[in-house]
Amino acid sequence: MKKFVFNLETLLQHRITVEEKERNELRRLQYLFQTEINHRNTLHNRLGETALELSQLQSGNATDSGEVEWFCLYMDRMRHEIALSDKRIAQLEQDLQAQKVAVIEATKKTKVLDSLKTRKQKEYSLAVERQGQKAIDEIVVTRFARKNE
Repeated sequence: MKKFVFNLETLLQHRITVEEKERNELRRLQYLFQTEINHRNTLHNRLGETALELSQLQSGNATDSGEVEWFCLYMDRMRHEIALSDKRIAQLEQDLQAQKVAVIEATKKTKVLDSLKTRKQKEYSLAVERQGQKAIDEIVVTRFARKNE
């Protein structure tokens, strides 16, 4: 009997490729998400340090109003950057959720074909085993018939 050939092998390989692409996109989005969170945390830390520096400057007697104004402008800019970062994080969270759904769907499609291939392989193995048993039975019957002649 000839070798097992799964007639949907090319479709299975395509779905495996699509699933891998979806997983790679998910990893990329997770990296961007983590990078943006790190960026926001850095901005928060810098804002805290700047506020501390400003309070130390104001606690001193020699406060220059121009310098305080520059600190306030810088801190406003930092708050604005943090708000933008929060928006990017929210968007990335949505993108991550959508990509997770896409990965799950791709995985389901691949598993369906993979389980079909497994079932077909088992059926093929059973058919080969039955054919082999049938051939052995024919040999035994032929020998028995020759022996009794």
